[in-house]
Amino acid sequence: MKKMLLAASAAVLLMCACSGERGYLDYRGLSMGMPASKMVDSLQLKMPNLALDTTKYEDRYVLGDTVARNFTVAVYHQNDTIVDILENYTATYNDSTSSLWQTMHDELEKEFGWPNMGKHGDLHKEATYENEKGTVILTLLNTYSPTVTVRYSTSTTQL
Repeated sequence: MKKMLLAASAAVLLMCACSGERGYLDYRGLSMGMPASKMVDSLQLKMPNLALDTTKYEDRYVLGDTVARNFTVAVYHQNDTIVDILENYTATYNDSTSSLWQTMHDELEKEFGWPNMGKHGDLHKEATYENEKGTVILTLLNTYSPTVTVRYSTSTTQL
């Protein structure tokens, strides 16, 4: 009886250890659990209009759109482990960013459910989506330089 109890306890501990593996958000179909350098290479293969900024940054890789020049991606990392991915879209007029924000909001809502809406208005909207894999923060700033940013974070706590 004692041996069966020990075996059952060991099995439960093994199941707990296996189920404790960390899941990661996907960024454009790529797991954020991969090394940052591999993510950059993969993004350049998927989006050939993105060019790596040759400026040396210790904590990030920056990719910029070489055609429209209104889109950048920064892959933040610590020792080649992805921490955040930040997309930044700029536009010349507010209607385009508002439309983009709404489209992205609807897509993220389908994946994550209804977001926590910290700020909501015509000039500044912010939606935070969170699950056990990470956090996505979608922000609209319609000021002098209209922008939409999307932050994909491996952190599961709101920042």
